Amino acid sequence: MCSTSWTRDGSEDIELEEIGDGNINDVFRVTSVKERSQSLVVKHGPAYIKCLGPEFPLSIVRLKVEYNALAAFQRICPGYSPCPYYFDVETNAVLMEDLRDHSIMRKELISGNINMETVKKIAYFLACVHRDTHVSKLSEAEFEKLQQDFQNEDMVSLTRQYIFTRPFDKTDPTNRCSEAVQKKLHLIYEDPGLLDSVWKMRNLFLEKKECLVHGDLHTGSVLVSNNSAKVFDNEFAYVGPAAFDLGLLIANYIFSYYRHMSTQENHDTHRKFSQKLIEACYLTVNTYLSVMTCTVGQRHEYLNNLLTETAGFAGCEIIRRIIGTAHVEDLEGIPYAEEDALEAGVRLLLGHDRIHTIDRLMVIALMLT
Repeated sequence: MCSTSWTRDGSEDIELEEIGDGNINDVFRVTSVKERSQSLVVKHGPAYIKCLGPEFPLSIVRLKVEYNALAAFQRICPGYSPCPYYFDVETNAVLMEDLRDHSIMRKELISGNINMETVKKIAYFLACVHRDTHVSKLSEAEFEKLQQDFQNEDMVSLTRQYIFTRPFDKTDPTNRCSEAVQKKLHLIYEDPGLLDSVWKMRNLFLEKKECLVHGDLHTGSVLVSNNSAKVFDNEFAYVGPAAFDLGLLIANYIFSYYRHMSTQENHDTHRKFSQKLIEACYLTVNTYLSVMTCTVGQRHEYLNNLLTETAGFAGCEIIRRIIGTAHVEDLEGIPYAEEDALEAGVRLLLGHDRIHTIDRLMVIALMLT
């Protein structure tokens, strides 16, 4: 288990700085005034969804799950996530390593910065966690214990609502979108085939018990610095389908792709960066498969299904981030990017049953030739 050398007595002055901008929790940096190099992060979970207010209650069990997940991640793949120091039951707070020298990956991508080594490390981390907790690797008793340790019903319900249900209900009051996207909503609400695909992915998310998954893996839940990548914000962790993590991550690279493709100023520079994001998608899937095949082998059916499910989950994530309640900074204020990304999500959902390779996924998502 990780530990910190900072032992504070009651007389020591500290500084408290709010650093989180998430939708669910409060996040603070605590720094010693006496020794500025000594700091840690405190994450506190209110009993409601922070971005929606007290009228949307939420179980506080999620922070205990987050602590357990961080501990599991450190055991399986040390150094790829923040070190968890302590979970305080009374205040419902997790104390963890302060990675102040890192920055949010999403903001780096928006700025046109990408390091393929960090892309590879994220995929490697994800595959290691999935591989070492996979139902095919653990005994029946071990897998049953894993499911008990990561019972996370409220957060699973939240995902079910805000990824697979509310965005696809045109009457839901939490949905919001730009005027440009409103003109495209018929592609979703008037297509029974698409809505059937969403229902299928929703059931897969709820019913397939395959391995421990992060549950909310996107470029805003990764910290990067040079060649370092640290995956955090794992309060959604539960036992589910491996492709859910992979699909959300690929979807977020696609958001960045369409942002840069739609940027007119210095268009050639942004277009070249978009090509790097395509490379990142390929590198992610190929790195992931190179690790996971150690567990599942080269079984053709498994690999085909993994990419099919990845495409379906990516499609759901793309659509909900454009018409649901929680949007992404990559696309905000860029109507052409929103429209193009939305159509990519629609194509992935409608065509996911025919997607069995990363080549096919990219062709359909990005309309590559």
